[in-house]
Amino acid sequence: MPAREGVSPTRIRLPRDENYASLAGFLAARFPPHDPEQVAQLMARGDVFSPDGLPLAPDAEYRPGGHVWVFRPLPEEPSLSDEIPVLYEDDDLLVVDKPHGLPVTPRGGFVKQTAVTKLRVRTGNQDLSPVHRLDRLTAGVLIFAKTPRARGPLQSLFELQQVRKTYELIAPLNPHPESDAPERLPQHPEEPIRVRSRIVKDSSSFQAREVDGPANAVTGIRLIREFSGTPWGLYAAYPLSGKTHQIRVHMNHLGRPLLGDPLYPTIDDEALRHPETRLQLLAREISLRHPFTGDHLSVRSDRTLEIRTRPEDA
Repeated sequence: MPAREGVSPTRIRLPRDENYASLAGFLAARFPPHDPEQVAQLMARGDVFSPDGLPLAPDAEYRPGGHVWVFRPLPEEPSLSDEIPVLYEDDDLLVVDKPHGLPVTPRGGFVKQTAVTKLRVRTGNQDLSPVHRLDRLTAGVLIFAKTPRARGPLQSLFELQQVRKTYELIAPLNPHPESDAPERLPQHPEEPIRVRSRIVKDSSSFQAREVDGPANAVTGIRLIREFSGTPWGLYAAYPLSGKTHQIRVHMNHLGRPLLGDPLYPTIDDEALRHPETRLQLLAREISLRHPFTGDHLSVRSDRTLEIRTRPEDA
C-alpha cells in the first residue's frame, strides 16, 4: 500500500484461531476506543484495505489467517520544525541535519511530525526510510535510504559496526560530588577514555540502565574545550556500539549528565512534555564506505550546541 501524505498504513494480521461476524467487529474488539461506530466510519472513509489494495466496506467479512491495511486515525500533534537541511544526496542515500525535538519515525503521539514523514512529503519519495536511530531530543546527521535496494546494505554497515560516529555534547566539567567518577577526563588530543558496561532498556521505564554482565556498550569520551567562566565543557563521544541512550547513560556513569537531559540522572516529566526542551547532544559526523561506489563518505552537521535547554533561556 502506498503512503498518504508520507504516512504508511498499518498491516494488521487476522488470527487464524479467532472468528468474528465481520472485519469491523474484529477491529472494534482489538483496538481502542473499541467503538464499532468509529470503525464503521473508518471503513466508510476508505481507510481499510484488502491485501491487494482494494478498499473494504463496513460489512466486509473477517478472513482468518489474512491481513488488512489500515490508515489509523492520526493523533493531534504539536507543530515541529521543518528545518531539515540536506547534507548529502545521491541516487541511493539522503543525509540530512535533523533538528532537536523532531522524532525520526512515527511513534506514540507523533506521526506527521516526524523526520521520515516530512521528508517523504517534501521529496515525494515514499520509499524513503531511515537506516539508523537518532533519539527525538538529539540533533545532527541522519541517513536515509532512498531506494529499497539501499536499505539492507546501509543497515548492515551499522549493525556490523562499520560506521564511525562522532557526537558532541555539553556536560559538567567536574563530576557530581557524590560520584566516584574520575575528576579529570582526557582532553583533545589525548586518547579518549573508554566506558564499557552492559546497558538494557525495556518498556518498564523511560530510562535505560546499567546491569551486571558482559559489556554490550562501549563509548570513547574526551573533553574538547571548556566554556570560559562556566562549569560546562564541550565533549566528544565516539560510540562503538548502538544501545539506546548509550552516550547519555555513560556520561551519567561518569557523574556528568548532559545539559538539558530530562531522563538522566532523574526523570523530569515537565521537561519531557515540553516540545522545546533542548538536550545538548549532537550527532556531529558520520563516516562510512558507500555500499555501492566504495567511496569513503564523511558527513558533518552544521548545527551548534549552546548552554541553554529551552529558547527562553537565551
